[in-house]
Amino acid sequence: MGDQEFEAVIQVARLMLVAARTAPKAKGVDSIEATIATGDDLSRLAEKMRELSRERGYSFYERDAGSVEASDCVVVIGARAQEALGMDCGMCGYPSCAERVE
Repeated sequence: MGDQEFEAVIQVARLMLVAARTAPKAKGVDSIEATIATGDDLSRLAEKMRELSRERGYSFYERDAGSVEASDCVVVIGARAQEALGMDCGMCGYPSCAERVE
């Protein structure tokens, strides 16, 4: 990929970060962390995915690790679990907000 094409990919990734930041959030609370991974970070991300695949038996992590390595960049978006929102959505890994607070 040429330099101009790579810069276009990065620009799209930046726009994705803005879209994630400005998207409606649960109860209007901005609790996301977002970044763009490139270069050596892609290799580290792919290796971590392979490690999780082995540890947890998620075969799709192994498959997707190859896609990560073949990419020019990856947009990574996560959510900080700051407070219980009372929605029992399971996003934090607990079945209910009450269980998370405990």
